[in-house]
Amino acid sequence: MRTMRKKLLLAAAVLAVVFTQLFAMNTYCSNEIIRVGLVTSFGDISSVSIGDQAVMTGYSSGNNFYEIAYLDMSGGGSLSKSASYYIAVDGSYGDYASAKARALRLVADGYNSVPAFKGNGVWNVYIGPYESSERAAAAENNYPGNAVTCAPSAYTMYLSGANDKMIYDFSGGNFAITGDSAVSIGGSSYRGYIEFCNTGGGFTAVNVISLETYLCSVVPSEMPSGWGTEALKAQAVAARTYTVNKLKAGGETGYYDICDNAHCQMYTGTKSEAASATAAVGATAGEVAVYNGELINAVYCSSVGGVSDDNENVWGEDIPYLKSVKEIDGTEVVEWSRSYSFKTISDILSARGVNIGKLVYINVQRSDNGRVYSMTFSGESGSYTVEKEDVRTFFSGTSEGTLQSRVFDISFEYGNEFVLHIDGKGWGHGLGLSQYGAKAMSEAGYTYDEILKHYYKGIEITGY
Repeated sequence: MRTMRKKLLLAAAVLAVVFTQLFAMNTYCSNEIIRVGLVTSFGDISSVSIGDQAVMTGYSSGNNFYEIAYLDMSGGGSLSKSASYYIAVDGSYGDYASAKARALRLVADGYNSVPAFKGNGVWNVYIGPYESSERAAAAENNYPGNAVTCAPSAYTMYLSGANDKMIYDFSGGNFAITGDSAVSIGGSSYRGYIEFCNTGGGFTAVNVISLETYLCSVVPSEMPSGWGTEALKAQAVAARTYTVNKLKAGGETGYYDICDNAHCQMYTGTKSEAASATAAVGATAGEVAVYNGELINAVYCSSVGGVSDDNENVWGEDIPYLKSVKEIDGTEVVEWSRSYSFKTISDILSARGVNIGKLVYINVQRSDNGRVYSMTFSGESGSYTVEKEDVRTFFSGTSEGTLQSRVFDISFEYGNEFVLHIDGKGWGHGLGLSQYGAKAMSEAGYTYDEILKHYYKGIEITGY
């Protein structure tokens, strides 16, 4: 026990230093904190596993982390939202250790007891759980000392491990945890701290982290870390610009600024971090792309298939820096193919409420840059046309999902069943920076700012 206490005290000292450093970075955006919604795996859940480590528990309010107590989660633990009733017994305590000592004595007396944080440095000891207020009231009446029934709230959480456990029962902020340099939940590790935001019936994990540290995971999550240095630096500037734009726009939702998947930017925590990507983030620290002094919407995709598109051909608005450009010679092209029976396409049309009779022909119309702008389905009693990104999403209901890009050719197979064949190039919406294009330009000796200015017309790279 004495050895374990020394380890926890040492962890406390180390984590205090780490935590101070984390939120006092002396580089660009030293005060820029971002809230990343970990919705891919931890969106609106009722419980989550906690990694094998000591954690600092706390609560978060206004992007500030307020420490509560260190808990030993050696061997791992779990966090769950509690909907149970408890009774608080024998007054209050000023710290976790005192409340834990009392709880252990009650355990020895046969009670199921746990320390409970009530806010403002106040701890109670809870006995329970009870499934109803009536059962809690009966337990309150039967307890030989002072007791009061405590009903669950939207903020009530239960953290449990083999060595330590606690109930968080405080409405002054969302429960949060951090660790020594990183904290592990659900088998993934994240820097900064994790806030568990109440989402009604469950909770969503939100990683609160400095912008630059966030980018150290985004860049290698979006682009292979073994690609050229200048490509990684171009990706870092594009990702930083995109993120800052999200922050300025007020964020994705009321409780996080940006999500962790391809809808926003890929973010996988520490597992994707790589020295090359971290160096690229550091080398471009504070740099963003602007057009006429304003941050650009720095969208990017995996591959534009040889030529990028104009924004008005994708999302409608004429944006001067999102114009069609050709990639340099030697750029690797991602190729793909699809096949659909006319019956499958007819089923898609029917699901959209479109009735054109028996489908007899399909043709495409192209923009000046050669990318498909629209696709027309002709039937015996009418026709139906999809345009822009709807060309890709038209096929989203099939097993293969949305088309990879709008750079493709079509052909037909006529037999017992008519079949549409699509042979394409590229991956994504086709706007802005092409990641494969950045790779090729980096290998050809272009610098990151030259890469960015090739794909975003008329921009400048500047400090934010």
